[in-house]
Amino acid sequence: IGPLAQFDTAGLLNALDRYPYGCTEQITSRAMPLLYLDEVAVAMGLERRDQLGPRIQEAIAEVLTNQSANGAFGLWGPASGDLWLDAYVSDFLSRARAQGHAVPEAAFRMAIDNLRNGVNYAADFDEGGEDIAYALHVLAREGAASIGDLRYYADVKGEAFSTPLAAAQIGAALAAYGDPTRADAMFLQASRKLASQPSDDAARYWRSDYGTTLRDAAAVLTLAVEAGSTAVDRDALASRVSAGSTQTLSTQEQVWSLLAANAMIGDAAARGITVDGQPAAGPLVRMVEDDTAFTPVLFTNNGTTDTFLTLTTFGVPSDPEPAGGNGYAIERHYFTMEGAPVEPDQFRVGARLVTVVTVQPFGNGEARLIVNDPLPAGFEIDNPNLLRGGDIRALDWLDLNADVQNAEFRQDRFIAAVDWRSDDAFRLAYIVRAISPGEFHHPAASVEDVYRPQFRARTGASRATVTE
Repeated sequence: IGPLAQFDTAGLLNALDRYPYGCTEQITSRAMPLLYLDEVAVAMGLERRDQLGPRIQEAIAEVLTNQSANGAFGLWGPASGDLWLDAYVSDFLSRARAQGHAVPEAAFRMAIDNLRNGVNYAADFDEGGEDIAYALHVLAREGAASIGDLRYYADVKGEAFSTPLAAAQIGAALAAYGDPTRADAMFLQASRKLASQPSDDAARYWRSDYGTTLRDAAAVLTLAVEAGSTAVDRDALASRVSAGSTQTLSTQEQVWSLLAANAMIGDAAARGITVDGQPAAGPLVRMVEDDTAFTPVLFTNNGTTDTFLTLTTFGVPSDPEPAGGNGYAIERHYFTMEGAPVEPDQFRVGARLVTVVTVQPFGNGEARLIVNDPLPAGFEIDNPNLLRGGDIRALDWLDLNADVQNAEFRQDRFIAAVDWRSDDAFRLAYIVRAISPGEFHHPAASVEDVYRPQFRARTGASRATVTE
């Protein structure tokens, strides 16, 4: 209840905490809100207060393992060439340092130098500039941006920035350097761009900054409030972000909505609220679960203005969801090593099988996809390097065509990150071995667009029988 409720802060924080994948962007997004919403995380039972610091430090260490020698960051390992991602991670490191968390000095200096080099050697553009704007924003927070660069991009290239977020980041950078007139002009431009952007409900196009219209709205609101700019209609932006929080959100949409909630919260109190007759203190979040689920909790607003109350429920479905999808279809089949199909009731202990997962887009789309295929309990992945290393001469009947960015062969599942920009189907394959006799639940395989998660598909859940 109160300011935190408008953006479903507790629900979004819980969703980020449970996010199961781990690229650099996702690790950063999970940790960023904990810098500010630690009291909410404790109230939610996600972490004890004494565990939040170590958890943030762990996230810092994890993202730094993906830092290259030139200070850049890769999505799944050390790499360079993605300046927007570099700026996003550097933003997290900068905010963490400002909150008193330890960031290795050498790694941070390398990250800042990489942003400075990216700006200095950036090509001219007539449309785009998202990465340059973010880099300048982070540099300005660290006092490392050139005021001449900021004024040039505001005065000469202001209309060329293709996203509302980029315009707002230039505005925030100018505000940090004491130029409120230009800052407000850029925030006004960000508002105009937001007003002209259509909904993302049917959008399936590639964005190099991992964003959506909702993410941009939340980020513009965050930066405007942090910069103290009144050039945007905060209430309208807050309503727009709040309306989107009822959907399935990407990590970018979640983290910027949480940062917006933190920026809007002010003194973090909803005046005049009592809980079971007692004045509320701290974050107005209550967990109601297990044997307390049927005990009423009475919230009373004794103030003079309306406030928000949000009830968020989450859990495991009692019945498996049926097969289906929006934007994609997915199938999973098993074959012998020679390519003969195998039915789920024909598995034998010790048999090696090829699992083939096929994803069919509905229409021409562009997306960063995650394919997640859980194993039945009686199976284990066998020799994952066979397909990873390309030694598939014995499996020449397979036609593998996916652009796999990363593959994880976990104990209980196979996960692959695939960049796909086509309406053609693609196939993934890996080898499993049946190790235990019995009848096992076989969870559904799924595919989802990481940054537009409304586009997803799943197979049906089934049973797998392994005989002696």
